[in-house]
Parts: sequence; C-alpha cells; structure tokens
Amino acid sequence: ENRLLAHGARFRLDAEVVRDSALFVSGLLSPKIGGKGVKPYQPENIWEPVGFGGSNTRNYIQDHGESLYRRSLYTFWKRTAPPPNMTSFDAPNRESYCLRRERSNTPLQALTLMNDVQFFEASRNFAQRVLQSAISTDGRITALFRSATGRFPNAQEAEIVRQSVEKHLAAYAAKPEEAKKAISYGESKPDEKLNPAELAAWTMAANLVMNLDEVVTKG
Repeated sequence: ENRLLAHGARFRLDAEVVRDSALFVSGLLSPKIGGKGVKPYQPENIWEPVGFGGSNTRNYIQDHGESLYRRSLYTFWKRTAPPPNMTSFDAPNRESYCLRRERSNTPLQALTLMNDVQFFEASRNFAQRVLQSAISTDGRITALFRSATGRFPNAQEAEIVRQSVEKHLAAYAAKPEEAKKAISYGESKPDEKLNPAELAAWTMAANLVMNLDEVVTKG
C-alpha cells in the first residue's frame, strides 16, 4: 500500500527557513533564544517612504553584531514595509491574516540568494569554514555539498565546482583588490590567515552550491 515508499510533498522552504538555513550552514546563526526583535540587513531608506512623522519606526536603524544573525523568528517587522528578502520568498506582509502561504519560483529568488548581503556574507563564512577544515580541493568540494545538501557530489557536479573555483581563482589572483572587496561584504570579518584570492574564489563556489534548488527545497 505504498506505506514504506510514501513521503511528504516536495516544496520550497519558507522564507524564514531559507535565511536561517544559510546562516546555520555558514556558522553565523546565533543560538540565542528569546529577547526583543532585531533589525538585520535591509536596503537603505526601506521604512522612510511609508513612515509617519514622529513615529518610532520612521527610520530603519540597522542593528549590529550578533543581532544580524539571530533567527528570522526575531526579525522586527514593519507591516507596511516587510523585509524584501522575506517577501521574495513569499512571506506574507502581515497586514491581513494568511491561511496558507503561496509558493512561487521566480528569478528574483535566485538573485536574492546570490546577491543579498546576508546570503553573500553567509557564503563567504561557509567557504571560510571549508578552507579551515579541508586541505584538498576534492575534500573542500565534498564538504560544501555534504554541509549544504546532506549528500556527496557526483563526478559531474564536483567537476563543475572545481572549474568554477579555478576560473575565479585565476581572476582574483590577477586582481587582488577585487578579491579583498569580494570578501568584505557584511559585518563579520574574514580570516586574515587565508589568502584573499583563494577565499574569494571559494566564496563564489559556496555561493553557487547554496543557490542550488535542493538546498532551498524540502525534497
């Protein structure tokens, strides 16, 4: 009766889980429980266009330190200006009740995963952890996949990541200033013991793996 083969439906993770998963894999997620709402990275002037004069939410003042990496459960929401990276992944705006969230699949979601400062910083920290824990290229590629997807990469996937690393490493080695710029996003600091060009190249590889469909999909 298909009892041993049945499984849950395959669907994209909720907005909060997508963000928290990226922070967890990168090692940035704060384990702190409880406390007031926090204000992580958001675009500048996100509240001003819809804020009322004299309101205590007239201006968005970003938090710093550990508050940037708290679970999404603790993100402070302004109902008329919800966090864009949450909205991209279909989080409701909280201006009205929601019986069931919609689940879309849009290019904007991939752009968020690849370019939003929270996710790109997570990619760099993820790459940093991999470089610190593995020496060989194959070991690093395996660590990327095992941590992000829970499985080993196949030969084709490993080769794609290897070629990506080699391409970016050559580019960043030729332009060291670009490498330093690439690893400077976010408030957390890169490990100064690591070669900037190498860290930047593996950051792009980590960013590639974290943008895979199976990383943000319950399968």
